[in-house]
Amino acid sequence: MLKTGSKFLFALAGFGFFAAVVYAAGTSHHTLGMDAIVGPLTFGYKGYVGEHSGYTILMSLSAAALFLGIFLSALRDADPEAEAQVLGLETVPDAVVPNSVNYWPVVAGFSVASIVVGLAIGSTMFVIGLVGLTVTTVEWAVRAWSDRATGDVEVNRAIRNRLMYPVEIPGLAILGVGGFVLAISRILLALPKLGSYLVFGLVPVAIMAVGALIVLKPKLSQSVIAGLLLAGGLAILAGGIVAATAGEQKPKEEHKTESGSQGDSGLRPLGAPSAAVVEVGHR
Repeated sequence: MLKTGSKFLFALAGFGFFAAVVYAAGTSHHTLGMDAIVGPLTFGYKGYVGEHSGYTILMSLSAAALFLGIFLSALRDADPEAEAQVLGLETVPDAVVPNSVNYWPVVAGFSVASIVVGLAIGSTMFVIGLVGLTVTTVEWAVRAWSDRATGDVEVNRAIRNRLMYPVEIPGLAILGVGGFVLAISRILLALPKLGSYLVFGLVPVAIMAVGALIVLKPKLSQSVIAGLLLAGGLAILAGGIVAATAGEQKPKEEHKTESGSQGDSGLRPLGAPSAAVVEVGHR
C-alpha cells in the first residue's frame, strides 16, 4: 500500500515526464505530429526533440522522483504499522536516538571536495566525486532510516544489513578487483623488465601466503587480518599512483631505432662509395 511520501514522489515523476514531453514538442519548431511525441518518448532516438537542456532537466527530475518513490515504497515510508506487519510484531518498540558512529558525512565531504577539484583539473576527479556523493546519499539515507526503524539496536542493524548487503558486497568486490588490477597494471608498465617480472611473481605469492595464513590460523585476530589487508591495499594503491605519475617505460628497441635512424641519415660505412662516385662510374 502506497503512503503519502511515495504518492507525492510518483506524482512528481509523472509531472516531470509529462512536462518534458510537452517542452520538447513545444521547442522543436516543427508541426505537431507523431514525430513530436515519439521523439521525447524515445529520448530522441526516433523523431525529434527541441531544446535539449530543459528536456534533460525535466527528464532527470522525473527519473530521480521515480527512483525515490520506489525506494520509499520498499521501505514502507518508515510507517510503524507496516514495519510491525513485516517484522511479525503486534507493535513496534519506540525508536531510540542513534548512538553509533556514522562515517558517511566524512565521505560526503571528500566527494564534494573531489567534485570541486575535478572542475579545475579534469573530468576524472569530477566523476569520482559524483559517484561518491551518490553512494553517500543512498547509504546515509538508509542508515538514518534503519537507526530509527525500531527501538532495538540489533534489529535495526539486521534490517539495514539485509537491505544493503546484497548491493554493497558485489559492488565493493567489483571496485576492489578493478582497482587492484588497474594499480598492478600501472606498476608493471612503469617498472623495467626485470622489476616487472619480480612484481608479477611476488604479488601472487603474497596473496597465497596471506590466504594460507588465514586458513591455517583460524583463531587469528580479526584486527591482524584487517591490518594485513589494509597494509597490502595501501601499498598497491600507493605504487599504482606513483607508477601512473612516472609513466610507462619505453622499450630499449625504440631508443635503438631512433639512434639508428639518426645515424643512417648522416653516416655511411667506411669504404662505401658515395652517390656522386657511383653516378660518375655509370657515366
